[in-house]
Amino acid sequence: MSVVEIAPIVKSIDVRRSAGDAFRVFTEQMSAWWPLESHTRANSKAGEATMRVTIEPRIGGRIYETLNDGRELDWGSVEAYEPGAHFAMHWRMGRQVEQSTLVSVRFEPLSPQSCRVTLTHENWERMGEEGAKMREMYNNGWATVFDQRFGDYANALTKMR
Repeated sequence: MSVVEIAPIVKSIDVRRSAGDAFRVFTEQMSAWWPLESHTRANSKAGEATMRVTIEPRIGGRIYETLNDGRELDWGSVEAYEPGAHFAMHWRMGRQVEQSTLVSVRFEPLSPQSCRVTLTHENWERMGEEGAKMREMYNNGWATVFDQRFGDYANALTKMR
């Protein structure tokens, strides 16, 4: 049986910050821009709420959310950590390691005060029959999380300087 390849999701935005600063905002300030109220593993019906998201800044580091009761729920692990240039993570969100997808974020300088940030989310085939459906769900999700939330937050910070 052959595996049908599913096209990656690719999103690209320009932000008014240096590549190094945009990388820092993406990785170190994720809790500030990520929609913690809706895009997490927390079960709000059970009274769970996500308080923060943590990225351990090294290859192999954990990516996890911390709940209001102190528990930590894994999102994945760091695949690439090159400040100012490239961040990548194996994205599991509660699935088996074999079903992890890869989210890669590249930071390309456009000027000293701006950069292009490109997110690529791939390896949907690893999810088996759910792959195509999950890709479409995440395509819509990244429009909110990456394009709007990260983009708006990164650009808004420049106004406060």
